[in-house]
Amino acid sequence: MGRLKKIIEILKIKWLKETSLTILLIAIIIAAFIGINVGIRALNPTDIDLTTEKLYTLTEISKNEVAKLPEEDKITIYLFDYPENSSIVDLARQYTKANPNITVEAVTSSERQDLANLYGIEPEYNYVLIMCGDKHKLYSIYDFATSNSSGDGVDITEQRLTNGIISVSSKGETTPIYILTGHGEYTTDTQLITFKTYLNLENYEIKNLDLLVEEKIPEDAKGLIITSPQTDITEVERDKIKDYINNGGNILWMNDPFSTDKEQPNLQSVLDLYGVTIGQDGVILEQDTSRIVMQSPNVIIPTIGYSELTEELAQNGIVMILNSGKLSFADDDKLTELGVTKTELLSTSSKSFYRKDLSISTMEPIEGEEIGTQVVGAVLEKTLEEDKTSKLVVYANNLFASDYPINTGSSSGRPAITLYNNTDLVVNSVSYIAENEDKITIRKNIDNTYYTATETQDMVVRTIIFGLPIVIVLVGILVWILRRRKK
Repeated sequence: MGRLKKIIEILKIKWLKETSLTILLIAIIIAAFIGINVGIRALNPTDIDLTTEKLYTLTEISKNEVAKLPEEDKITIYLFDYPENSSIVDLARQYTKANPNITVEAVTSSERQDLANLYGIEPEYNYVLIMCGDKHKLYSIYDFATSNSSGDGVDITEQRLTNGIISVSSKGETTPIYILTGHGEYTTDTQLITFKTYLNLENYEIKNLDLLVEEKIPEDAKGLIITSPQTDITEVERDKIKDYINNGGNILWMNDPFSTDKEQPNLQSVLDLYGVTIGQDGVILEQDTSRIVMQSPNVIIPTIGYSELTEELAQNGIVMILNSGKLSFADDDKLTELGVTKTELLSTSSKSFYRKDLSISTMEPIEGEEIGTQVVGAVLEKTLEEDKTSKLVVYANNLFASDYPINTGSSSGRPAITLYNNTDLVVNSVSYIAENEDKITIRKNIDNTYYTATETQDMVVRTIIFGLPIVIVLVGILVWILRRRKK
């Protein structure tokens, strides 16, 4: 009996000892796990990027440019409705390591309703807002991918983010654009308020220009905008605009039909430098029902032609024009004589027709009306010297870029510029004439991205994938053998 008690006591002590050691070991493992996780969180290491193009890693050029920003610049990157674990959030957070004055916040539009209302950020859509003081840059999800000349996919996320950060910093510069006034034009205080707002978001400074007051178009002008002048300009103004063109100045010209002055010889003499005329005596009506909006033949979805200006819109973009005139061009020989290259941007279907008498109520063409494809928008590039050109982006429509209300079911209607890709088209047009390209170019090919690790990376990955499981198995076998020997 005493011997049995002794055996029981020994078993209890041994069990208690081994159980205590087991509990201690588990506690050590848990503590180590927690400690490692806390340490990793504190270090905030960058994920290993195994893509050929390093799609998820900041390049040295971005790190260097961001690191050079002044210390007083406090920059915040807001990522609206992106998941915390998304690649763009991870990439954005890498800027905080290059410059501690940059912070990143992944938020929803409801969490920052103030910013969403201020900058027109729609719920559940992905936007990136970069802010520094009273300067800001706004991108939608469509701003982060494009195609190169061969049609391959290109990721420009880092390019956009880096240039956006630079542009809102104190090193960034606003781009001055002048808009002609004094002839009954659409103004940024009335019909073009939203247009101006979007341009301000892109760091353009829009300035009114009265050429009867100014001696000439200012030297700092990165572009001139002309918006549906109702009356003709004077000869003095005409000559100042021609001097601007001959010095390589670029123009965005948007013109609705039916100006007060039916004849505008001075304005036309400016257009003659590019071999183009903007129709002032009628509107285009569309018969192709797949190309009209709200069953209105005067509200048209035109075909978008491929150009440097429209490369991101030509495939899947949609724009809407309304009450549009048409463009007429000099013949090819005359354009060659003028040194002008023409690229069509917007055109109607072959079923459209041009109506001059708007008192006619029928929506079908009558005898004498011109039927066929009409050009509504174009880029005309004029060669002045071997290394000097002047660009004219011209639309026989202005309402598409205006605050003209379109009934979409809301009580007040939405401004025409906010429908479809109208905003993209008009902002791209301004960027084109301003030649406002990103200062930093970082374009990463996203097609056929394979795992092509270095020799060292390959060894690490293979060790983790194959070596670690083998080690665990071997340790398990060793423990089993040792336990059998003890028995």
